Amino acid sequence: MRVSHIVQRGIKQLIIIAAALVCSTHVCFAAPTQANAAQQKPVSAAAKYSFNQTQVKKKTTTPTRSSTKQSPNTTHSTAKKAKKKSRHKHSPVTHASKQYHAQINTNPPIVEDPPPGFMASMEQRLISFVHKTVNTLRYSAYKLGGSRFDTSHGIYIVDCSRYVDHILQAIYPHAYSTLVGSSRSEVPTTQDYYDFFTNLSEKSSYYWNKVEDVEELKAGDILVFRYKNARGNETGGHVMIVMDKPIQESEEDAFLVRVADSASAGHSQDTRQRRTSGIGIGTLLLKVDPNTYQPSAYAWKIGSPWKHNVNFAMARPSDAI
Repeated sequence: MRVSHIVQRGIKQLIIIAAALVCSTHVCFAAPTQANAAQQKPVSAAAKYSFNQTQVKKKTTTPTRSSTKQSPNTTHSTAKKAKKKSRHKHSPVTHASKQYHAQINTNPPIVEDPPPGFMASMEQRLISFVHKTVNTLRYSAYKLGGSRFDTSHGIYIVDCSRYVDHILQAIYPHAYSTLVGSSRSEVPTTQDYYDFFTNLSEKSSYYWNKVEDVEELKAGDILVFRYKNARGNETGGHVMIVMDKPIQESEEDAFLVRVADSASAGHSQDTRQRRTSGIGIGTLLLKVDPNTYQPSAYAWKIGSPWKHNVNFAMARPSDAI
């Protein structure tokens, strides 16, 4: 019995020792975990915000498709500036209420004068002066009522009557003064030219000679016509300088006439570029009455339809009374 008691006592001691070992082992493993938990501090709201902002900054440093897009206001402002710049660059310059395409010549055509002895000295001077205006041309445009006639710079912004006015003033000042005095207009129009020519007598008078038919025309003469409407009233006109003797066409009642003028468009074989206005030299056609050889119609170009609704008048300036 004594031995059994000792054994039982020993077993109990072993159980107590084993239990103590188990408990000590649990405490050893659990203690570090609690210590780590005690060392970790809770993250504050400020710390969280700072962290999030840092992450956002890092993300925005990488370009994305949305970040490269312009804002609607920026896009609209840029487009508006581009449109304004484009409008300023391409805006056309107009010289009248009705716009005509101007001539801008960096290399104007060279029109040669007739050979010496071909015509009288005054006629030669007039033809040479007309050639000078064409040969020195840098900019020209047809403008109703225009008065820019600048031979030194080659700029001519005039209508038909003002162009002829300047030519006559330079070469035949007395003839021009007579025209101005008769018309009582400081700036004669096609109406003034027409009325003055039709009232000239058949004899030479006051620096002008009346020309009766187309065959008599020669270089330096002035040709004017007035348009008629359906009622027969005159509504406008055109005046020009004859540059050479007319050439009769295959049709007996048609003549080719070389003229100098300022117009909204050129004639055939013209010094003006296509679809440009201003001063120049070209060829038109005149149809005549076969009985009187007075002009009855005109064609602006060779092959153009005849215009019959016009009245004509012709005269020759002179340097003598």
